Amino acid sequence: MSNKSSSELAAGGENSRRCPHCDTVVAADAIQCIMCGAELPPLRPELAQTAELPPLPETPSAATSSATTKIFTSVMRERQSSATFWLTAVFGVIILISGILVWQYRDPNLNLALVPTVSPTSPPATSTHTPTPGPTETSPPTATPTITLTPLPTDTPRPPRLHTVASGETLIGLSLRYRITAESIAAANGFSVDAPIQAGQSLVIPWPTPTPPLVPVGIEINGETVIADPTDCQLYEVQPGDSLSGIAARYEIDFRLFLMVNRLSEDFILQPGDVVCIPQIIYGGTLPPTPGPSPTPSPTPLPPAPVPLFPPNHAVIDPPDRVITLQWAAVKNLAENEWYMVELADEDEIDSLPYRGFTRATSFQVPSSWRPTEPEQHLMRWRVSIVQVTGWRSDGLPLYKYGGQASEPSFFVWLGAVPTPTPTATATPVPTITPES
Repeated sequence: MSNKSSSELAAGGENSRRCPHCDTVVAADAIQCIMCGAELPPLRPELAQTAELPPLPETPSAATSSATTKIFTSVMRERQSSATFWLTAVFGVIILISGILVWQYRDPNLNLALVPTVSPTSPPATSTHTPTPGPTETSPPTATPTITLTPLPTDTPRPPRLHTVASGETLIGLSLRYRITAESIAAANGFSVDAPIQAGQSLVIPWPTPTPPLVPVGIEINGETVIADPTDCQLYEVQPGDSLSGIAARYEIDFRLFLMVNRLSEDFILQPGDVVCIPQIIYGGTLPPTPGPSPTPSPTPLPPAPVPLFPPNHAVIDPPDRVITLQWAAVKNLAENEWYMVELADEDEIDSLPYRGFTRATSFQVPSSWRPTEPEQHLMRWRVSIVQVTGWRSDGLPLYKYGGQASEPSFFVWLGAVPTPTPTATATPVPTITPES
């Protein structure tokens, strides 16, 4: 260290004022340490006087002694400064480590508070006219799908079907089986209704065109309303071997919904050529409101079914050739467009089709042509339904749709027709002529 720096340290070291905490040189009139911030004690009078005295001229011996003292004092101050540095460094490292730990284990919610954000400031007001922005367009809430009833398109005419006459079949029997009039069959084949038909004869049978129901129905499945809408109804023609459950499963329709929209029951027997409605399935929709004061939409309940009365269930028809009159109890007054439809099926003939007849009375006489042809007892099943007539064909048969529930089936035992034996010729004895004697 040079003499100049040593003398300066000595001159400023012994007579200067220092902080009693960190030993930092402070001004004579300072009241707080600029290094550690501690408050300084007031300056003693003798120190103040010493600071004001001019320096004395140095003698050689005094200079030597003073130099020694100054050098020693400078070394002590350097040691104190080194200790202060290391203490400050240690505290700095501790603070740095603490800050790293706090930042590492901080609360994620504090990110917004720790990261500065720029807040947009409004521009200064100017004299230029600023147009007021219009209201912000908000997207409307998603509406629940509703059903609007529209008329069904006209069914495309289908080509007629062929039927080969079997032994014992009659024109009236075919008309009841295919649910069309005998006149329409005769007109399609070019002969009169009174003309007899023969076994093996091929007849053209026109197709019936029943109108499917147009009323949506709905049920609740697993807490969700599922609606069958026949507005855009697909008409399906029943093929041999089809069943109600099979058609519903093929088009992925709930079986109950399929029956309700077509107004059928589980024991309904399909015939080839029947037409059923394949509705559109809507999940979570809303049924159209029904007329009335109640605003809550609900499915229209079907009318109750008639109650079979006669013949008693499982009765035996005796004699079998007498006229059978089916009777039932009415549950309502028929509307102007409503009819009863009677169905009679042979339970012992699996492949046979049921006979169907129509009447507005509460009784129906079974035609003799419906009697089984085999000379044995047959279990016959019959039931009654209410249908709604929507129009009339040119051949006299109604266009209809099911307007109510079918009755519970009733049964009776009917002996098949016994063929009348053909009389055989009996030889008449011829008298023998003998010669007279």
